[in-house]
Amino acid sequence: MNRLLIGLLVPMLVLAIAAPGAARIGDPVAGFMSGPLAQQLQLNPQAQTSLSGPLSGRILHRFVSDDGAIVVDLIVFGGAIEQEVMYAPLAMNRGVQVSFFLQDAVGSVFGAQKGMLAFRAAVINRKETYLTFGGLIMRFVPMGGGRLRVQVSR
Repeated sequence: MNRLLIGLLVPMLVLAIAAPGAARIGDPVAGFMSGPLAQQLQLNPQAQTSLSGPLSGRILHRFVSDDGAIVVDLIVFGGAIEQEVMYAPLAMNRGVQVSFFLQDAVGSVFGAQKGMLAFRAAVINRKETYLTFGGLIMRFVPMGGGRLRVQVSR
């Protein structure tokens, strides 16, 4: 019982201590690289691409972790982050990185904790799950090759 309680409290404590998100959906993209997520996940800028078609006018900013295991894409419109997408290994042990990502994207420790319920369901069941919080949709999509896409958007 004590181990279960500790297992639940430790991630909540880590998230509560972490600095508030600096690159929430709707915030200027300029703060992303100086924000806590880029340092915590050791992200490096990889590319910028102008999008076309239905996404015309938007720019995709791609960041890759030092070890290459995590990719974060920001879709930016008018200088503001419209969508954040994370690609990570489909494994429960990536929960800490996913929780940091969610906290950054939604700007809330509580929202990140709620999102972790959907993350766990997606990993365990190997099925797409989603959850809404504060007008945002957190979507978890298992992909081929043992990868998981985590998408936060309006």
